[in-house]
Amino acid sequence: MDQSNVKKPHSLVIKSDTTVTGVTQVIEIGEKEVKVEVGERTLLLVGSRFNAEKLSLEEGILVLSGEVAQLKYADKAEAKSFLKRLFK
Repeated sequence: MDQSNVKKPHSLVIKSDTTVTGVTQVIEIGEKEVKVEVGERTLLLVGSRFNAEKLSLEEGILVLSGEVAQLKYADKAEAKSFLKRLFK
């Protein structure tokens, strides 16, 4: 079976640190905004004082410290990278 077509589940746990699983790519990590790809969608976390404590794309895990204020999902087509917006 082709592993590239298998959908990987993801989860989000918000406690003292925020853990996102099923991460396939990190698009942007900033102090107030984090964008990651999870499967066919882009997850946007908005908040403050974000810091990546752990990142493993092999395991699909991102652990963030900081405060999460808002979560949004977008399809990959809707989420443009910073460079694409810059050179538009």
